[in-house]
Amino acid sequence: MKFNVANQPFKLNFRPMVVVFLSFLFGIVSARYLYGGELFYVILVVLSLGAVLIYGFLRKKYLFLILAVVFFFAGNAGFFISYNSYSAVDYQNVFVVGRVNDKIEREENYYSLILEDVSANEEQIGNVSLYVWSPKEEIKTGDVLFFTADLDSIKIFTLNSFNTWAFRRNITHNCFVEGSKIQLVSGEAKFDESARLRIKDLIYSNMSEKSASVAYALVTGDQALVQTDVNQSYRDSGLIHILSVSGLHITFLATLVAWILKLLKVNRYVNFGITFCIFLMYSYICDFLPSVVRSVIMGLIFIASGLFGRAYDGLSSLSIAGILNLFISPLYAFDVGFLMSYACVGAIYILQPIFSKCLRKIFPNKVADLFALSFATQIGILPFLASFFSTLNLLSFFSNLIVVPIFAILFPALIILVLLALLIAPAGVLLVGVDWGLQIVLVIASFFASTDLQLSLNALDPIAITLLYMVCIVASYFFMASIRNKYAVTVLLSTLFALFTLLSPLFYTRGSQVSVIETYGSYNMVVESKSGQTLCLGEPVFKLNDYFKVSGLNHFDYVLGSVVQVENAEILPSGEGQAGDFNYKSDGGIFVVEFDGIKILFTNDESISYNDKEKLREILAKERFDFVFIKEYDFPISKTYVATSDKKGLYADISLQNLGNFTYNFEKNFAWGID
Repeated sequence: MKFNVANQPFKLNFRPMVVVFLSFLFGIVSARYLYGGELFYVILVVLSLGAVLIYGFLRKKYLFLILAVVFFFAGNAGFFISYNSYSAVDYQNVFVVGRVNDKIEREENYYSLILEDVSANEEQIGNVSLYVWSPKEEIKTGDVLFFTADLDSIKIFTLNSFNTWAFRRNITHNCFVEGSKIQLVSGEAKFDESARLRIKDLIYSNMSEKSASVAYALVTGDQALVQTDVNQSYRDSGLIHILSVSGLHITFLATLVAWILKLLKVNRYVNFGITFCIFLMYSYICDFLPSVVRSVIMGLIFIASGLFGRAYDGLSSLSIAGILNLFISPLYAFDVGFLMSYACVGAIYILQPIFSKCLRKIFPNKVADLFALSFATQIGILPFLASFFSTLNLLSFFSNLIVVPIFAILFPALIILVLLALLIAPAGVLLVGVDWGLQIVLVIASFFASTDLQLSLNALDPIAITLLYMVCIVASYFFMASIRNKYAVTVLLSTLFALFTLLSPLFYTRGSQVSVIETYGSYNMVVESKSGQTLCLGEPVFKLNDYFKVSGLNHFDYVLGSVVQVENAEILPSGEGQAGDFNYKSDGGIFVVEFDGIKILFTNDESISYNDKEKLREILAKERFDFVFIKEYDFPISKTYVATSDKKGLYADISLQNLGNFTYNFEKNFAWGID
């Protein structure tokens, strides 16, 4: 059966690897919503599967049908298996043994570090994020720590978002412990840790701190050390993707290796083997980040295709890399780095040739290709900017045009100088040239980030993004029609896709809402008014960047009850007053806030005295509230509101033991994801 577009016959030509990748990805993403029993997503998935079945049977595409259905359900299974591995339990007063890896941050009076190979009462568990207060001795990579403490389980899905930070580090528990309670046995760093530590020491000793943090991220893929203001500038200017190890990095590394081996006149098969080993080693040093694995696999397939005289197909290569990534760890389907990396490269393969063809009629070929690359990249990552960062700089197209060519020079120079300095230590001083270049880039990024052309985007749904990409891929690259029709369909779909992302916020409001955030046994509440103003109640001891990322915010307008300075926030005095949309009253550890006709009471309970608890009972007996949070909610009071607690009880409507962090929306009733 054939279709006709403008009287031109064409057929749909599906690559098997692309079908497998998209079906597997869709199966993983949709499983989360099916597991939650949300009717809208159940209907959406059923309709999608129905369309696939109808197409497969009508066109007799049985291989396509089998691959799509089998790998959709394989994705479902992969999600449940991976998700269950993070359904950890809390441990009370257990004996913990664990090894310190190289992810160590030292502040004045505490260590923030990650323990691996951890056992709790001789039971093996995942990694532990450990805070050591007042350490009595220096802790370094490779040391083994022994202590008794409580372990709080990590929620991999929290505040309706995926905890990328914990997932990438395989962290299942948090822990606080006094340094005096720890016994330490010295150990040695592993090879990859030693390599990263040596690279880190080399870069930081020869570059300014801000440039060094960016350089270290470019070489190893570890962005944890990038300072908040630097990360914010890159993000708000639309340049955040540059900080990830990508195809640009691997392409240069492959070119450098190929050039050296060619000089040595190495046999092509030996050449491939050596390149494979170097790529594997580099991936190992970069902790097998998804963007690195994707780039390495695609690079090896490209080299192998030439070696064995086969044609290289970019989308099939990209799909193979994605399948392997997801097979190893299915929850990467929710990881922002994974999604942006694959979407960006996929958009380049699909859209750049078409945009280049159109733009070459107006601009010189090289300029047209550069514009086309920037357009394709921006369209590819646009939905994920909306979904994970909630903002778009309308000048990001121009910032990329300026900065990407500069990085094309800086990154090769950085790699060559780091390798040279590892061999000849005094050569590290040459890194000052890269330092200057990165400072220039930061100035450019800061300039674009400071502009007022920032568009607030509605956080898109991952399942909607997956479906939209399926439609775009199918309708653009696989239309075997006339060139003109293929271009027309691709440009139309890309434009509609971009417009949907940009315009959807006009029809979307967050509404009045309250979020409860638990961190290591302490609680904070964030309330947001209809107009978008935010107030944080309690001392914000939780990681602000993590909360901002999952909530789509970048700052608080007001903070009440804090003894800590919070950047860009007004610290409100205790007592009674008004700030923006909020009328507030604080009395000891009891906070009452009114906004948008809603009245809320919050207390962490640990910070209030016995007398305050009696006062709390009186307040609750006399006044009506729409929402109440009390940590130890174990006494009967009026049931005219939603009440939350951190423990199961007769009087709590919501238990944080079951939900973890969550958001309550006053217009849409309860609104949280799977926790």
